[in-house]
Amino acid sequence: MTGRRVIRLISTPLSLIVLLGLLSAGAVWGFKQVTAPIPVAPPTPCATQTLDELTPASVTVRVYNSGSKRGLASSIGQSLRTAGFQVETVDNTTIRALSTLIIGAAVDNPEVQFVASWFVEPEIQADGRPDHTVDIIVGNDYAGLAPDPPASMALPSGEVCLPATPTPTPSPTDQPT
Repeated sequence: MTGRRVIRLISTPLSLIVLLGLLSAGAVWGFKQVTAPIPVAPPTPCATQTLDELTPASVTVRVYNSGSKRGLASSIGQSLRTAGFQVETVDNTTIRALSTLIIGAAVDNPEVQFVASWFVEPEIQADGRPDHTVDIIVGNDYAGLAPDPPASMALPSGEVCLPATPTPTPSPTDQPT
């Protein structure tokens, strides 16, 4: 047996082993990619708007039920939607609140204070969120909406940072343009 023949006999199985290793590594990488959790898109930062007063139509809220009373968040969400608030989400949450908890970017932000004025004795917390939505978490001791909530809130500075509203896309038409 010559050296050339030995190399040819060894190179074929060696090539197959290397290719099998590459295939296995690709399969492991692919499996990890397929089973990885889907990344959550970061919230869109707020957009500074020039307004004289803050109205429900300019505030985006999310309503969550943390208690055992069924439909509580849904009824509050419907009341706020009827009042003109932009209700983004109505759902249950695992965050515990006994009565009403308002969470926003900062405790003294106008949108947080305005939403808080719509509820009886809410607790207010801040989490520094960049999109300036306001979360409303209600529990079993929810005291209700304020009897006479304000229709608007004056903005002395004339500016407020609120969630960016998506630009409406034109609907398709049958007519060529």
